[in-house]
Amino acid sequence: MNKNWWRDYQARKRARHLLHNGRKLLRMHHDILDAQSVRYMRAVCDDLTQALWERRPHLVTELTDKLEKSLAKAFPQDNDSGWRENVEVFLVAAIVAMAIRSFFVQPFKIPTGSMQPTLYGLHEAQVEDRRASLVKRLTDCAILGQWPTDDRAKPAQGVMNFLGWLVTGRWPPEARSILRGDHIFVDRFTYHFREPQRGDVVVFDTNDIYKDLTTKFNFGEYEKAQLYDKVANKFYIKRLVAIGGDRVQIEPPHVRVNDQILDSRVGFKRIYSCQDGYHGYVTPGAMPPPCYLGTPSDVYQVPEKKYFVMGDNSRSSYDGRFWGAFPRRALIGRAFVVYWPFTKRFGFVE
Repeated sequence: MNKNWWRDYQARKRARHLLHNGRKLLRMHHDILDAQSVRYMRAVCDDLTQALWERRPHLVTELTDKLEKSLAKAFPQDNDSGWRENVEVFLVAAIVAMAIRSFFVQPFKIPTGSMQPTLYGLHEAQVEDRRASLVKRLTDCAILGQWPTDDRAKPAQGVMNFLGWLVTGRWPPEARSILRGDHIFVDRFTYHFREPQRGDVVVFDTNDIYKDLTTKFNFGEYEKAQLYDKVANKFYIKRLVAIGGDRVQIEPPHVRVNDQILDSRVGFKRIYSCQDGYHGYVTPGAMPPPCYLGTPSDVYQVPEKKYFVMGDNSRSSYDGRFWGAFPRRALIGRAFVVYWPFTKRFGFVE
């Protein structure tokens, strides 16, 4: 009894659903269908409605099948409709992802150590455990982004070395254990509504820097080629120190802006502290020119509508001390969160 009740319930539910969609299709397309077919399907819909009202399960099932067949004949499905729908969904998802990436949030990978220890680029692990268990190796890969690499191995051999290490824990004696750089999300949205502020960690395009340097300084072809490899078509990440009109001066370990030590934001406090891996701001000293802040007595005036940035790892950072400032159009956005790997730096960027 219960089984028959459930079967009849499902049949009525299917019939109501088919009736609803069938009448909708007939209303929308009756003008392009054969008049006789329209009359027939409307008659079947009326009979099915009556059968549902009278609770005649066998007749409901019979009329539902008739209506389904007639609708399938009048509105044949394209054999490729499933593929087309999947492609459409994929394209819509891709467009949405591109829009989010272009206007809201964009992922980046830290390439170098110029922002250490705030943010890390690719670097060698300090501790290596060559006898770690498989679980430990998988955890290190997934959470810390740590795995061995052999700079001298060819690509195919490097892949085999990695797979061998992952499965057996063995690797070549000359291999190093490396940690992938921090992966961050960059906020491309906020700066449409407010100006960048001193202390923000920003990502910017370097092409304007390359053009500015080659215009101001008389480089030879070799120096231009080296500079192109170092600067052109790249994205840098640094901390914003000064904006257009500011006067910048470095008095190690501090940086002065408009004759005052820069404000006491958390990021600057850490750099000034010279603790936990921070060393304060330093002048480039004898490093190769061009150089705008070579000594503590040098002052750099930031041009209007431009930005001056420096790396938190001032002792090893190619930043505004060497090439000055960059224009507003080069600004990509503000680095606001580290999403991988899951280290103590995971979370919001200060």
